[in-house]
Amino acid sequence: MDALCIAGFLGSGKTTILLEAARALTDGGARVAVIENEIGEVGVDGGYVREQGLPVRELFGGCICCTLQVGLVETLRSVRDSYGPDWVVIEPTGLAAPGDILGLVADTIEGLDLVRVLTVVDAERWSMLLEVVEPLITSQLESADVVAVNKADAVDDQQLAAVLAAVRRLSGDALVLPVSAATGAGMPALLRAMS
Repeated sequence: MDALCIAGFLGSGKTTILLEAARALTDGGARVAVIENEIGEVGVDGGYVREQGLPVRELFGGCICCTLQVGLVETLRSVRDSYGPDWVVIEPTGLAAPGDILGLVADTIEGLDLVRVLTVVDAERWSMLLEVVEPLITSQLESADVVAVNKADAVDDQQLAAVLAAVRRLSGDALVLPVSAATGAGMPALLRAMS
């Protein structure tokens, strides 16, 4: 079983990219399960993902990188044992530190072959988010194997170049790709990079 954690701040496009990734994996014959984490007591994305035909487990009322770690481990084991997916895609809350999730999953779940982190960045709100929640954004980028700079079509070329340069500085060796989940631009390259 392989795991893909799709991190990123609220509204960055994680769920849209998750659905595209899951569709590409299932089209290739893989069995995919999804774990959705919501900070509140009511799920928003899980129902939508379920409507797309994917098995979903939801964890509510906290963040899987800290307060719900035990719940994440139990859920991953249950999904592994009951469904036997080739891939499990984890979408934590937008406030999650994916490095903590990565370490927890890699250290406690037997049978994992590959654990990857995709961080989704919102090109439109990049400057504002960096100003307001820089430590969180930096943490999400430092843990990434791949960074999708989403909504690349919503900014001009100069803004996009500035966002890409800043993301590359903050994300170390991660592959950084401009995409538009809404139009599909850049998505084939992103999907290839994640597998």
